[in-house]
Amino acid sequence: MLHGFFHNKKGVPPPATHVEEVGYTQEFVLAKGFAQVGNFDVLIGDDNTKRLFAEMTADRDRTDVRPIEAYLAILGSMHPGWKFRILQLYWPDPEPRLVFRQQVLAWRQPNEGMSILKDGLLLALDKVGLPFGKRTFLEFVYADEESLTWLEALPALCNNFGVHFAFLTRDDITHLSRWIFNPSLE
Repeated sequence: MLHGFFHNKKGVPPPATHVEEVGYTQEFVLAKGFAQVGNFDVLIGDDNTKRLFAEMTADRDRTDVRPIEAYLAILGSMHPGWKFRILQLYWPDPEPRLVFRQQVLAWRQPNEGMSILKDGLLLALDKVGLPFGKRTFLEFVYADEESLTWLEALPALCNNFGVHFAFLTRDDITHLSRWIFNPSLE
């Protein structure tokens, strides 16, 4: 923080006649921009760390998906000092609504009652908030080339457990950070 007085050459502040405090926004700045590390877009943190992001998904229909074992494999393969976190966010999921809407639009109305039902369903779909689905993201702090090699190997490691990775682009990271700090709960 900047203050309205400065020290003289001997390190002694001048007499305090008027102290003016100038605010700053640095504590609200969470990132300094983007860079490229290997094939990945990274977010440069306010502490100059390079943060890589990936979304982890699994097929809900598969019975052999074992996310806990995938997490254990991730933790077991990490080196001491590497940093990551897993974010599980409840995110608006428009897909189920869009699929149902398409099915309703395809209905034939053989009579007036079915036509009223169809109109009512479409109206309800337009007025009710979106359903939420859980999304899982991995945030990893780049340490060195070895950590980048490890990150590149994670999809193959976790695929054995039915867990898939999609590394985020700059636009995806921006969207994710906006969602975290300004969630739209509609």
